[in-house]
Amino acid sequence: MKRNYCLSLVLLALFGVSAPFAANAAVESVLSSQSTQQAKKITGKVLDAAGEPIIGASVLVKGSGTGAVTDIDGNFSVEAPVGSTLEVSFIGYKTVTLKVTNATTYTVSLQDDSQALDEVVVTAMGIKKERKALGYSMEDVKSDELMKMKTANPISSLSGKVAGVNVTQSSGAAGAGAQIILRGGTSGAEGKDNQPLFVVDGVIFDNSSSVVGNSAFDGSMRSASTTSNRLMDINPEDIESMSVLKGPAAAALYGSRAANGVILITTKKGKEGVVEVNINSKFTASWVKNLPQTQRQYARGYMEDQYDSKKNYTGTVFNDFAYTSWGEKSNAATYDNIGDFFQGGNIFDESASVAGGTKNSKFYLSGSYYDQVGVVPETGYKKYAFRFNGEQKVGIFTFNASAAYSDAHTDRTLTGAGLYNSSGNGALYGVYNWSPFDRMTHYQNEDGTRYRLFGDRLDPWDERDNPYWIVNRNHMYDDIDRFNGMLSIKADIAKWWFVSYKIGIDRYTQTASNRLAANGVLKQVWQKGMMSDNTQQFRYMSHDFMSNMSHKFGDFDLNLLLGATMDETKTDRSSMMAWNFSVPDFFSYANASKDNKQFTHAATKKRLVGAFGEFRASWKNMLYLTVSGRNDWTSTLPLENRSYFYPSVSGSFVFTEALQRLGWLDDSVLNFGKLRASWAKVGKDTGVYELETALWPTGTYLDGTVGVGNTWTRGNDKLKPEMTKSTEIGVELSFFKNRLHIDYAYYTNDSYNQILAPRGPQSTGYIFWSINAGNVYNKGMELSISGTPIQTKDWTWDIGLNMAGNRGTLDGLPEGMGVMYVTDVQYAGMQAASFSGGDFMGIAGTKWKRNDAGEVILDKNGMPTYDKTLVAVGNRESSFTGGLNNTLTWKNFTFNMLWEFRVGGDVVNGTQYAMDNSGVSQFSADVRNRSLTVTGVNANGDPVTNTWEADKTYTFNGVQMSGYNIIKDYYQNYYSKESANYITDVNSLRLRSVSLSYEFPKTWLSKIGFVKRASVSVAATNLLLITNYDGDPEVAAAGAGVGGSSSVGFDYCGVPATSTMSFGLNLTF
Repeated sequence: MKRNYCLSLVLLALFGVSAPFAANAAVESVLSSQSTQQAKKITGKVLDAAGEPIIGASVLVKGSGTGAVTDIDGNFSVEAPVGSTLEVSFIGYKTVTLKVTNATTYTVSLQDDSQALDEVVVTAMGIKKERKALGYSMEDVKSDELMKMKTANPISSLSGKVAGVNVTQSSGAAGAGAQIILRGGTSGAEGKDNQPLFVVDGVIFDNSSSVVGNSAFDGSMRSASTTSNRLMDINPEDIESMSVLKGPAAAALYGSRAANGVILITTKKGKEGVVEVNINSKFTASWVKNLPQTQRQYARGYMEDQYDSKKNYTGTVFNDFAYTSWGEKSNAATYDNIGDFFQGGNIFDESASVAGGTKNSKFYLSGSYYDQVGVVPETGYKKYAFRFNGEQKVGIFTFNASAAYSDAHTDRTLTGAGLYNSSGNGALYGVYNWSPFDRMTHYQNEDGTRYRLFGDRLDPWDERDNPYWIVNRNHMYDDIDRFNGMLSIKADIAKWWFVSYKIGIDRYTQTASNRLAANGVLKQVWQKGMMSDNTQQFRYMSHDFMSNMSHKFGDFDLNLLLGATMDETKTDRSSMMAWNFSVPDFFSYANASKDNKQFTHAATKKRLVGAFGEFRASWKNMLYLTVSGRNDWTSTLPLENRSYFYPSVSGSFVFTEALQRLGWLDDSVLNFGKLRASWAKVGKDTGVYELETALWPTGTYLDGTVGVGNTWTRGNDKLKPEMTKSTEIGVELSFFKNRLHIDYAYYTNDSYNQILAPRGPQSTGYIFWSINAGNVYNKGMELSISGTPIQTKDWTWDIGLNMAGNRGTLDGLPEGMGVMYVTDVQYAGMQAASFSGGDFMGIAGTKWKRNDAGEVILDKNGMPTYDKTLVAVGNRESSFTGGLNNTLTWKNFTFNMLWEFRVGGDVVNGTQYAMDNSGVSQFSADVRNRSLTVTGVNANGDPVTNTWEADKTYTFNGVQMSGYNIIKDYYQNYYSKESANYITDVNSLRLRSVSLSYEFPKTWLSKIGFVKRASVSVAATNLLLITNYDGDPEVAAAGAGVGGSSSVGFDYCGVPATSTMSFGLNLTF
């Protein structure tokens, strides 16, 4: 034993923990205090239900301060007098007490107490409550469940496990972020974030996925690359649990930031007992799947109709001067450019932690290293993360401190999902649309210059960059340095009253850099190279004061919580750019003239002050009532509107408690039943500086004078806060001694006074106007069923099913404004949109014109006509989503399988549209040499049917054309005008994850002597996808950071989803 503790102390020293503290932790947890003269030595063993020894169980002599902790074999030794009481406890097990008799050896068996662990949960503001007292829906996901599908992004670990939580991975790129939405979005404006508030150990944690850059420089390029969400800065191994507060009633105490719900993250703490060192190592291999098929019959180029001097048709000739592949048939060699471009990825994930504590002191210290090689060449994501958590009790005071630092680097590339309907010259756009008859790996000449497909027939900047040139010569990378932490003090003034103060900070610096090689094609002025560095500094600081009083008398239990909070958020952005270097490809700002440089700077500051209170009452452990209220004062709203109040009320009735008291219930079948209901109103302020109209520089005149003009958006000094009213009713049931659990909830959310920025007449000098208008209305249901069908000595089978459905709509827009668009999400003639009186996550597109009978109206050539006005053509929101989670344990083996399903929800297949237009898709090959028949009516309503054959000629627009080119023209210019041709109503079933782990028996490890626990695991993700969609429907083309109705449901030339296989090792010393 001494050898083990010495080893622990050495490891603690290596991790930077002070030797006195570590020694105190080890000594106090093992050695008993001074015993009385009547005490005698007692030895024993503590076992679990399976007869395995429990390491680190606490054995205390009640009333004496004497105690011990079990060793690696479950043995303990303590001195206690006859007649005294031993209290044996360990987290997750029921505490056992026994009287000391004349016997000197005892064997104690502890029974699992998972139900007790679930009875108390952490809610808003870190307050612990009994689960049965909650009048709203809340779900916890513990660390062991999160680690079954461990990813760099903790958000992704929630996918399929919690009802009503929709997680969308933006792409399969290294470092790509994920979006999470709880019960639908609440804000329709594209600049408003609809993701929940994240709170880590009581401090708000920024999870933005914002593009760092200035669109006046290269913002469109930055948006053409996937971005990370900032929750990825946390080491997932540090997380003890994630609590999902879905409704406003659950989150109201957090104020205006919590209108979209809250996710509470509790990180690991040290435990009383022996110091433990934990090491995790995992290797993961990844590969792409669901790649689109390309045709191998038709060469790059096009068939050109020829005419004589009298404009008489003379035939067609092949012309290779085109990037598209609508050329002649060819038997030449072809290349699998798409399959060859993507490489196998891999991840090395290493982490270590040390934790321990005594009765009054606890600590946790960790470090991790994550290194990912992406499936796109020259891309990757690397992160270092460190954390310290500590607690110290001194008299009535409890001090807590935490500090976390992370450093992340991401190598990215242009993906093709650029702004404003453009390809952004992205690498992935080129990959999907490169002719299979051209070898894409040939991207540079022997002297290192760019290989030009058309030589001197095009100006260099009018060509298309080869994807390999982009990933090898145009470098995009991000660097993130982040620190967050908190200090708190709690004073237990009396058993019924405590007060606390907490100060928290979250700050990071994010730098996004571009380096574009000379002779590229992006812009003519960049032909000698371009560089840019865009830096954002973010700082959030908060102060929280809280007083909590409780009193119990008779059958009543009362609690009063009062508090105040003050926080400040600052951002500082700077952008530098240089181009047209004197020495090409030498990236230095000193290498460019003054006229070839730009610099901008912007800073923001926001403050919020809030005061809140909550009153809770319960009667006989069966009736619970909670009433809360909060008032916020924000700096972003006008003086007369910056103060706003919102209340909430919730209650629950444990009817099984009443039935048992009346003797009307046999709890062997139904042992727990609860009805709950809640109502809440939550406010949301706006972004900074939206009250006044700002000016920005428009240029510098010859005399050096700097001109200024209006920004795009006209301010509004009458803005009011957005408000959300929410109602929820639910029922919770447990059967057969908690072997079966059912939880059902129905909710409505009405978010009104939307702060929008619709387009206005540009004659006013502005593009957008800030106004209060519109309602976003969500209603839905959630169902969770979990149970343990099998539970024996060797076998345990746990199964959980969750499903949810939400319908979001928009209404109440001003007259003449029927739709809200998301500017950054548009392609193939379609755009993400929210329609007044229609779907919140709608799709705007075009339709062929039809008469009242639904027949297509054709033009004079027999082609479909269409209305250029965008109308609602789809809804990206799924009807139902859910997951089925199975965990099967046999002895020391644990097998887990997680399925996810989706019913409904439209996806725009922009990748298919691009490949069809480029002529590289198999569909484009199938249709070009078969007859085309179009049926409809003419302008007079007469039935019309036209058929074109590829090898014949026809009169089209007054001239002779080949049928081949008429068919091509139809599919390039008419077919897509019926947006439904590129929209799929998706159904899918996905095997999200599967894992198998083995924990080595403690009897084996006892022979080693210093290893307490050891396990190995193998896991895989995304091995199987059954869907009617041509690709993976889990897409968000413009990334996870798009606000409003988001970019979910738009698929456009992105990095495909990946499958993974991982192997892990876990050791505890």
